[in-house]
Amino acid sequence: MCIPISTGTSLFNIEHVQQCISTEDILRMRNREGYKYFVGVDPAISTDGDYNVIVVLEVDDEKNKRVVFVDRQKNVQFRENINKLKLVGQLFQPEVILFETNTFAKSFTQELRNETDLNVRDVTMTRRKKEEIILNIENHKIVLPKGNEESKRITGLIVDELSMFSILDNGRFAGVGAHDDLVMGLALANSATHTLNESFVLLDDIDIFDSPVNTPMGQLGGGIFGLNI
Repeated sequence: MCIPISTGTSLFNIEHVQQCISTEDILRMRNREGYKYFVGVDPAISTDGDYNVIVVLEVDDEKNKRVVFVDRQKNVQFRENINKLKLVGQLFQPEVILFETNTFAKSFTQELRNETDLNVRDVTMTRRKKEEIILNIENHKIVLPKGNEESKRITGLIVDELSMFSILDNGRFAGVGAHDDLVMGLALANSATHTLNESFVLLDDIDIFDSPVNTPMGQLGGGIFGLNI
């Protein structure tokens, strides 16, 4: 488990992150036979400043998790976001779509359950769930694409956010840069890959231990690899 020795220390070792980069992989808007897909959504609470992020992971039999799709845009309205996720569902047929639990996100999950048969869940992003993405990067199980210009740009943004993700004075894991939306979307998608095997509630997932510690294709395009609906 990756535990930093002091506050302000980046949680993601840049050498491990660099080893996750693949120049043979690219972002794409389709699924492939023989793979499973998992989606993480970090919806923007404010349409003015925050980015709305959707991350799709493609998982193979060896549990390698490739970032294959990222939608990152500002000023995304509620109905537009619902339509984005419906389209993501059509393109990738994901096993799970995971939202971080809050009052704002629950409106999305309820609407999607009402209108689709997508497996939509919400989850509290505890310290343990954030540690999962750290371990996956340390074990080089996350694959960040860099095979074309758009993939390079998105992976560059992800790497920048990862480098600014630290442990705060209160013991929480959070981004100290301008944004951490991509890291949260990636962590949610990664957490979604574990949900199919979870048949019980871990105590850590109800925040008991989350306390301070001492130690169709014509519609696609625009934005940064975004979906314009």
